[in-house]
Amino acid sequence: MNIIYTKNYDKSIKKLKNYHKEKEELELILDYIRNKNSFIEIVNDPVSKIYGFERLKHQWNMYYSFRLSKVIRLIVRPKNNDIELFIIDISMKHYEDLIIKEDYYGE
Repeated sequence: MNIIYTKNYDKSIKKLKNYHKEKEELELILDYIRNKNSFIEIVNDPVSKIYGFERLKHQWNMYYSFRLSKVIRLIVRPKNNDIELFIIDISMKHYEDLIIKEDYYGE
């Protein structure tokens, strides 16, 4: 699977500077994602639930998240072809700080 890191993700990763446990969890999740061939594999793999993988609701229903802590989430979005995954953002306030712009992922 091709993983595409957005500019917003590159900026948001700096927020985890003093969150060592969350940074470790992020690396575990990214390694897990890298070892998958498609997004469908993540959706169907029961191990993804261990990482708190879930689909977002309401206006963000095209996005998914992985849990880094009780409130910190990694936001991702699959591309239509299912073999590309955009790493969108890290939400520090359980989605309250989440701003998604279309140009972050090239659509």
